[in-house]
Amino acid sequence: MAKYFYNISKSRKGTSVVFFAVILTLISGFAALTIDIGSLVWQKNRLASAIDSAALAGAQELITNSGYANSVINTYIQKNIGTLKETNITVDNSNRTIQIKGAKSIETYFARVLGIKTMEIKSSAKAKVENISSLKGARPLAVIQQTFIYGNIYTLKEGAGDGTSGNYAAIALGGTGGSIYRDNLLNGFNSTISVGNQIQTETGNISGTTETCINQLVNGCIHTPRCTYQYYNKNCSRIIFLPIVNTLDVSGRKYVKVLGFGTFFLEGVTNQGGQADVTGRFITYSMQGETSSAVNDYGTYGIRLVE
Repeated sequence: MAKYFYNISKSRKGTSVVFFAVILTLISGFAALTIDIGSLVWQKNRLASAIDSAALAGAQELITNSGYANSVINTYIQKNIGTLKETNITVDNSNRTIQIKGAKSIETYFARVLGIKTMEIKSSAKAKVENISSLKGARPLAVIQQTFIYGNIYTLKEGAGDGTSGNYAAIALGGTGGSIYRDNLLNGFNSTISVGNQIQTETGNISGTTETCINQLVNGCIHTPRCTYQYYNKNCSRIIFLPIVNTLDVSGRKYVKVLGFGTFFLEGVTNQGGQADVTGRFITYSMQGETSSAVNDYGTYGIRLVE
């Protein structure tokens, strides 16, 4: 009888050891999975951020040279996340969108005890180029609506006149008077202007102020090599944003309607007979600001993620 109880006790002890070993293995496995899943989430966030950045960078190329889009995207991905297991890039020039889908294999560490050596993460993003509908920093020079030939020399002639293509009118942003006009021309209007806003034309002789400010902006380029309309620092003082309006066939202080925004690269200014003519080139440009697909295209764009 004593031997029988001894065998039972020994059997129970052995069972407990086996049970404990199984439980310990399961706990270790779950702990391993928890650690690896935490790493997986972190890696997935990194992948999503890299894909988003690559889509936005690639979409910028749609504005100037869509042929470089794939190269820019791959460079961004390689720099920010490394080599991917799978990359699918779709460039739609007609709708001005870029979609990227990427997958990456992540090696596990602790989960290997369960036989899981790798895990796969995926992410996708779609970026779209749209026309700017609102922006800060507009200069107080309104230009009549027209189809711009980007890179061509334009001479914007002072005075609304009969609304002839190429004319500009000084406008009052945030108040009237020479000092406000000067500050807005040098630094840009510090509030937002949106498509559909009514803005007021400025009166008085502003040719001297215009000449002084434009020369200061042109000479304010301190970049080496000096900026050109083709190769420039995006923050160059020679790049200004102009409201595009429905008409300049006005006299005195009148309201005109904002239709969009053009980006102008300053070349110089002349002042003859009390009239300041501003010379430069309209360029395509991407910037921060509200966008809309319903706004007319005047070469100033914003890029946003739509997926």
